[in-house]
Formats: sequence, structure tokens, C-alpha cells
Amino acid sequence: MKRFILVPLTWLAAMFFLIEEFIWDQTERLMARLGTLSLIHAIERHIVALPPRWAMFVFLLPSLILISAKFIGLHAIASGHWFFGAAIFVVAKLLGVALFSRIFNLTRPALMQVRWFAGLYNKVMLYLNLIHTYLDQWPAYQMVKKTIKSLIARVKAIMRPV
Repeated sequence: MKRFILVPLTWLAAMFFLIEEFIWDQTERLMARLGTLSLIHAIERHIVALPPRWAMFVFLLPSLILISAKFIGLHAIASGHWFFGAAIFVVAKLLGVALFSRIFNLTRPALMQVRWFAGLYNKVMLYLNLIHTYLDQWPAYQMVKKTIKSLIARVKAIMRPV
């Protein structure tokens, strides 16, 4: 029975990690490029200089806004507007990951000064690393990762200007 439950959960975790990693990597690059714009760069300099309490506020603010957008998307889906709702949900997810990754990278030094946050961060990273270590041992997971990387390389080659 344990194996019957564990295998589908492991596949679900693997898919979640692969998708999240891909979105995180792509949005992190995009946000870093946006950070080169002078206005955004000035805002980011102010964010980096924030004390821990304000860094926490800046870190959490986009999440609160995007959670509202996700609820609007879910409401639209529940109201029968499944395409519109799904589109809102996906855009909110992508924006959320992009903002979260960039703001986290900017506020991490200040956030790590908050004892409870540093402890939580270390525990989350410990479990994520354990899960990644477990998944990386799976040949199927390795194959899917290679396939995704290959597809990304092909898409980049196609989109590269001649």
C-alpha cells in the first residue's frame, strides 16, 4: 500500500520540481535583465539597503497582491470562465515566481538577519535538497530533465537571430 501511494506522489513531486525549476530559472534571467534598466536598478538599490523589517514587508507584499489575482482566476474558473481564469492564474503564477525570485535575491541578506526566517529558510532548503537528492537518483527523472534541457536548447537555437 505504501508503494502504491508513494510512486504517484514521487512523480507528482518530480513534475512540480521540474516545472518550478524551469520557471524559476527563466524568470530569474528575465528579471535580472530588467534590473539593468535605470529606474528598476534605482528601486533595487533601495530594496537592497532596507533594514530587515522593511525587507520582510517588501518581500511579502507581491505575494499578497498575487494571491488576490489567483483568487480572481479561481473565481473565474468556478464561474464557468475556465480559459480566462486559467490564464489569470498562470500569469499570476509566472509573475509571482519572477517577483519572488528577484525580490528574494535582493532582500536575502536582510531577511537572514531575522532569526526565525533564517531558521525557516534553512529547514526548507534542507528538505528541498533531500527531495532533489532523492529525485536525482531516478533514471526517469534524469531523462525528463535531459529532454527538457534539449528542448530548451532547440527553442533557443530556433529563436536566435541569424
